[in-house]
Amino acid sequence: LNVAMISRVIGRWLRLEKPALEQLVSAALVHDIGKTSVAPDILNKTGKLTDEEFDEIKKHTIYGQKLLKAAGAASYLCYAAVQHHERFDGSGYPRGLENYEIDDFASIIGIADVYDAMTAARPYRAPLCAFQVIEEFEKEGLAKYNTKFILTFLNHIASMYQNSRVILNDGRTARIVYINHSAISRPIVEDVSTGGIIDLSSKPELHITSTL
Repeated sequence: LNVAMISRVIGRWLRLEKPALEQLVSAALVHDIGKTSVAPDILNKTGKLTDEEFDEIKKHTIYGQKLLKAAGAASYLCYAAVQHHERFDGSGYPRGLENYEIDDFASIIGIADVYDAMTAARPYRAPLCAFQVIEEFEKEGLAKYNTKFILTFLNHIASMYQNSRVILNDGRTARIVYINHSAISRPIVEDVSTGGIIDLSSKPELHITSTL
């Protein structure tokens, strides 16, 4: 459900027509259906997965495609299931597709899926804030994603926090005054206590740890 809602928001930011938006949401709702064919002890394991277990998890993409094809589902639903872990630079799975070999809906859902995973609490870490997630996308390399889709998504996410207060890693409270579109995770902020302006793009030792 989270991935479907995030996908819908991305679709609206991309100005998809209503029929396409409805198809995108439907595809997002079933993108992980293949996990019903993965053994529960592997799927729900809280510790580190073995290489063999991770290989089995990755097969949920193939399982999902088979389940949907057997049910006579539309092709865009099947593509979403099998391709949402493919990446534009060819580093994804299960087939290592590149660029526009990947279905648009699957590309959008892939972004939503990663964002949802990083903003969710995990046994080994707290949920990341929006700017930490954006930074992870930037570190990972935006070339992994459809340029139009990922930049539209990240710029809109960051812009939602314009004028919002944030906490920096040195404990200071600041207010976002300008989004650096060349370094989206590192906006220009105003130190609330001193009124001083800080350009985080020129201060590698500082970063946003939470939003208020």
